[in-house]
Amino acid sequence: MLDEDDLSGVVRNVQRSRAEATKRFVNHPLTRAYLEAGVRLVERELRAADTDGQLTRPFETLRRENVIAELANGRRELPIRGTVGSFRDRWDPFSGYLSDLARFMLRMRQSGPVNTLVRQATVALSDGDFAAVVHEVAYRDMLLAAQSIPLRFRFLAMTLAAQDQAVAEAMTTVYHDITHAWKSLCDEVFAARGLTLRPGLTTDDLATILVALNEGLALRTANEPDHTFRDDETRHGLLGQAALALFAAFVDKGDHSTLEELAERIAGGKDA
Repeated sequence: MLDEDDLSGVVRNVQRSRAEATKRFVNHPLTRAYLEAGVRLVERELRAADTDGQLTRPFETLRRENVIAELANGRRELPIRGTVGSFRDRWDPFSGYLSDLARFMLRMRQSGPVNTLVRQATVALSDGDFAAVVHEVAYRDMLLAAQSIPLRFRFLAMTLAAQDQAVAEAMTTVYHDITHAWKSLCDEVFAARGLTLRPGLTTDDLATILVALNEGLALRTANEPDHTFRDDETRHGLLGQAALALFAAFVDKGDHSTLEELAERIAGGKDA
């Protein structure tokens, strides 16, 4: 009976072959095409849910045969056609595909519209009118969230993230990037206006709260579409009110009080 120590050269060759095969599959255009096909299926499903007002089961259309068939709607320059065999070479069982697709969708450039809004808002908020611009920026951010397919996918992927560390890490990266964009806005605007925060508070705190508020309102609106928390005529919304309230509370106007001390004074408590 031979063992691995007797055939270490064979073992190394097999391991090398597997590593090379893995690299070949990862970098092969067909692999990305399969993932892009899944993205299109998910986006189509979520848009259909917007149209008819219901989503019977998340990822209902994400089946192996549907992904293979969807390749026909993607890149025309693929070197080979999709087959059950080539799909299973990459993902077997199918749950592996779902995991990779979730990471792929999360890592796609989802923050483009947000980054554009942040750049425009940074200039507008750094000088001149403030409250009106905050309302306008918040209104646009609420619209982006309400229309965002990637955000809806993140809501659906939360359960998967709880079971898949790689998906959880991708989700963390997405939120880090989005929060960092708004933190950078706060840093630049505060510096331009000569403002400082109260002791114990950071612009990262402010950005984290605002991102969470916007996504929470978007989730509530998705479940209660008749109540959008924004007024399209005035272009004001709950996010703008919250942003102004946080700004007023977070900024140190020279008393150097903590947020808790400020709250006590306002409430007429022990530090009033």
